[in-house]
Amino acid sequence: MPREEWSLLKLATLAGVQPKVAYEARDRQVVHPEVLAPSDVLPLLTFDALRRVSWPGENYARNARQRLRLWESLAIEQSRIDLENVKPLTGLYVHPGGAVLAASPSEHATAALRFVENQEPHMYLPLDKWTAQTLNRLTEGSNTEPDPSQAIA
Repeated sequence: MPREEWSLLKLATLAGVQPKVAYEARDRQVVHPEVLAPSDVLPLLTFDALRRVSWPGENYARNARQRLRLWESLAIEQSRIDLENVKPLTGLYVHPGGAVLAASPSEHATAALRFVENQEPHMYLPLDKWTAQTLNRLTEGSNTEPDPSQAIA
């Protein structure tokens, strides 16, 4: 069976983000158009959630295109999980030093307590919910067709 062709527009539609997000993710080497697959939704959504985050004390121009910061790269790499392998409760705790992947109640408790105890800023990304939404869209089929009016020249 031939491999299904994926485009940035189709991936953005599947992820429920604006096509410009997918094009920016491509430009910043988060996704690679030559090898796109449905599982690229998680890194794309992670990129979208983090691209405007600025931690306290971090000097970051939010509206300027820059290279990925180390903690962004670590979080995006942690989110590269095959959709079929994402378990319920799987989430990503992103903090200025990187990211912690949690998939069980004890892992969530450990991560949350660590951040609270150290008074460290963090952000939680619900990979399990994003995966469920993506799988629903894939089974519906109709939402994965790109809308030509959303194309970016």
